[in-house]
Amino acid sequence: MPAISIAVVVGLALAANGTFMLVAPSAWYGLVPGVAATGPLNAHFVRDIGAAYLVSGAALAWFGRDARARMAALAGAAFLVLHALVHVGEAVGHHALMTWADLLAVVLPAALAAWLTLFPTRTTEMTMLQWLMRRRIAAFERATGYDASYVRDILDADMGAFLKFAMLNGMAQHRRNVPLTAWYAASFAAVLAEDCGPCTQLGVTFAERDGLAPELIAAMLAGDLRALPDDAVLGLRFARAVLAHDAGADELRQEILARWGSRGLVSLAFAITSARLFPTVKYALGHGQACRRITVGGNVVATPRRAA
Repeated sequence: MPAISIAVVVGLALAANGTFMLVAPSAWYGLVPGVAATGPLNAHFVRDIGAAYLVSGAALAWFGRDARARMAALAGAAFLVLHALVHVGEAVGHHALMTWADLLAVVLPAALAAWLTLFPTRTTEMTMLQWLMRRRIAAFERATGYDASYVRDILDADMGAFLKFAMLNGMAQHRRNVPLTAWYAASFAAVLAEDCGPCTQLGVTFAERDGLAPELIAAMLAGDLRALPDDAVLGLRFARAVLAHDAGADELRQEILARWGSRGLVSLAFAITSARLFPTVKYALGHGQACRRITVGGNVVATPRRAA
């Protein structure tokens, strides 16, 4: 099972709710939506239910760490399911729709607990996580027009590898103390060096959404220093020097430190590194595509490789 499995997360959440009910029934009664509508506060009854939630949650969390605790988890799941059925029955009896609070706090945990305990396999949990991650990937593809098939390949091969890979997005999006123009110029210089058309097009999409003018993006892709503002020229020249292991990068680095400080330098270093990392993974997994057609502002533009 994953280090922190779904069973553990759900179990700890239920146990925390039960502890809250036991320790502070009045506060729980006032905070949880819809509870006050069921009648006046009965602190003893709240504590009784809290004890059941605490034990059920602990059993489910234990099962998430040790498959031998399945029978305890089944007993806890039985309480949760019966509790959910009581809520469903009351809604039906009053000819009313269930509230979102009931659906999220009562029915959903019961359904998850039943699923996890009745089908206690690593595949069950991984399938659910994969389903959620696939939805995220598909949403990203729809929003950007980018083919993320290689990401699905990683997900299908190894969930642990996928989660580690996903964390790299934080580095790829990091930008502090450095202008957008310099950051994108450095990023484009690096991704063009890897000759990945879809990766470059994705960068263009993000740059356009961040408000960069199409003619400015086109100049970055073409490496036209005369058409770029000073900040973009510095970012582009620094990225090229770094990629070439050119000693001239030292002087440019000092200029970057003078303008934007160490945070700005780190941001550019991350932009250059991540712009190379993703294309490398794509090519290694057999999904690489060369820069043949890049569209900016609805027009196809020439990159240095195409113009050569």
